[in-house]
Amino acid sequence: MTLRWIRTGYLLGISLILTGIIYFFASNWQGFDRLEKVLLSVGLMLLFYVASSILTLMLKRHDFLSKWLFVVATIAFGITLALIGQIYNSHADSFWLFFIWLIPSAVLAWITHYEPFRILSLFLLQLTFWFYYFPSSYAIERGQWEAFWTLITFAFINGGIYLLSRSRNLPYLAYSSMQGWLFILYQVGLYERQFAWWPYIYAGLLIGSFLYYFRVKKQRSYILITGLFAGVFLINQYFRYVAKYYHEGIFIAGLFVVALIVIGSVYLIKHLRTMAQDETKGHVFLFAFQAIVTFVASVIGISSIMGLITMLTNDFSFELLFFLAVFGLVLPAFLAKRWNSVVRNTLSAIGFGLVAITSYEVSMTILFIFTLVLLFFYVKSLETGLRVLTNIAISLYSLMIILDWTDEPRLALIIVVVVNAVFYFLPLIKKVERNAALVIGLSAFLPLTSMDLFTLDLWYVLSNIAFVLLVVGFIFYKHERGGMFITWLYWWLFLVLKYYEFAWDLLDKSMSFLITGMVFLVGTALFEKTRATRIKEQPSWLRKKALSLLAIVVLQTLFIGYLVYEKEDHLQNGDVVKLELAPIDPRSLLQGDYVRLRYEISDVGTWEARGKVKVILRKDAQGIHRFAGFYSINGEVKEGYALQKGDVLINGKMYGDTVIYGIESYFVPEGTGIEIQQNARYAYVRVSENGDALLEKLGEE
Repeated sequence: MTLRWIRTGYLLGISLILTGIIYFFASNWQGFDRLEKVLLSVGLMLLFYVASSILTLMLKRHDFLSKWLFVVATIAFGITLALIGQIYNSHADSFWLFFIWLIPSAVLAWITHYEPFRILSLFLLQLTFWFYYFPSSYAIERGQWEAFWTLITFAFINGGIYLLSRSRNLPYLAYSSMQGWLFILYQVGLYERQFAWWPYIYAGLLIGSFLYYFRVKKQRSYILITGLFAGVFLINQYFRYVAKYYHEGIFIAGLFVVALIVIGSVYLIKHLRTMAQDETKGHVFLFAFQAIVTFVASVIGISSIMGLITMLTNDFSFELLFFLAVFGLVLPAFLAKRWNSVVRNTLSAIGFGLVAITSYEVSMTILFIFTLVLLFFYVKSLETGLRVLTNIAISLYSLMIILDWTDEPRLALIIVVVVNAVFYFLPLIKKVERNAALVIGLSAFLPLTSMDLFTLDLWYVLSNIAFVLLVVGFIFYKHERGGMFITWLYWWLFLVLKYYEFAWDLLDKSMSFLITGMVFLVGTALFEKTRATRIKEQPSWLRKKALSLLAIVVLQTLFIGYLVYEKEDHLQNGDVVKLELAPIDPRSLLQGDYVRLRYEISDVGTWEARGKVKVILRKDAQGIHRFAGFYSINGEVKEGYALQKGDVLINGKMYGDTVIYGIESYFVPEGTGIEIQQNARYAYVRVSENGDALLEKLGEE
């Protein structure tokens, strides 16, 4: 227990300090010049590397903490890259940032075989893919086959990692990522009205994957992952056909689909029980599979019933539907204990959904009475699936009732938290049901900590303190794996929510997290000292691979130095051009607030060409540089365009009728984006001899 507390304390301290550093840099703080900011960020990165080395070489213990400090130093390298992008106005969330960051992380994963490096590398790979296809600072158009093969390549690379990886967790994550990119390909095709044949191929891939893991490999985790994506795909397809045809036949077919899903799952579960070699894990696996089936069947079932009623009756009775849902679906599911659990779960889920839809047209008093009846059934001996569904229904209905009676969202969320706290501590409750109460309770608690949703008052402060104490307390005292995973997940969700909470300055949040992180580290060190604990580890890769690790650190530092030198040389020696623009104002993932820019020279009319281009900029009578044509496309100099004195060549990439120059982001101090958006009319850009552009400043004139 003592050892776990020490490790948990160090991890919490590290997570808070790392969060504070990210917030600090993202705030685009004033008072330092460009080079001072770079030196500070590089110094912090090297500080983590040095601290890791000291703990490893001098103290010869704390390999656990040393390894994590090395991981944090690798993350700090990425933060430094993001800061350079912020200082020199490189692309917000550019895929190049994550790709360059990925290289040392992947090399470290290969050298050390350390799981956090593997997971970090896979995460960075997905961010690289995401921001390549969905850039945040500009919009691009892709051709049908370019989009298809790009997304297929992303899926294929993740599939290769899944097949080749021998780590404990990476194959599951890579397989999920592969299925995710295949699903994104499906969604992009629907949105862009492209490759209409892909849904049928994707359906075949899902069916083939499911049968492979069900009949051949018999691997439970991959069955669940595949089943989850298949369920979301089926729901998506159902609503696609509803939107396309909107006919009673579609809704009747939807009910038949629900029946087929339930019947098929009953058959599958009988066979899946034979795969449950470990009774505890087998119970969780079967519950998760039934949850996926229930979710898919209930969504389609509720939509089909409401659709049929809407189409077949001009003025149907909400009261009648409410009582039919209660007495025709929910109560039979509770009372018919001999029925199959999948059937009971599906009936109750559909019934609960219909009750929620119709309750506003009936009476909140009747819904309150029904909720009390559900509380009675909850404390009785219900099956696990029914108890979890009943908990979801009670929490939802409690939220609806309190909102209707008081119009106080904060009070409604507090009631949900209290109800689930009671459920969590009920005696004789099973682990899955307890974890469900934990998830629902924390999901209701998390919004209470947001200043964007509620005003800054005593309740807001108490909510944040209570949430942190609750989550940290669970992290320290939870023993079973599921509860630990849930509480750590909500800890990171809390830190992410704080980043995107615009009502509280990043700089203030940064100082708060840095101080709290130091308190955790110092407090854990003192606790360890009083317990005279020594963490014993296996021989560390930090000692075995010292020279290789040192080489990576040196290369990272040299790369950052070269990057800064190139940017500074560009600013000093590049030609200044004045461009007309039109901005908007979002926030970057790591780099803070920025203004998105679209230039007058970005719109170049209709051209068939795509790829790398050199654009001719020519100054007009007002001193503004305008688009004067293409000098070259994909390396080929175009005929008919002669350079004139004063012309400037600038590099770009052509997408349809738009050219992207790499200067579409301008980072600003937090909270100033709207003012800059309203006032800035022109951008002053430095263009180097080879045509690369660097955004220097914005101005009104």
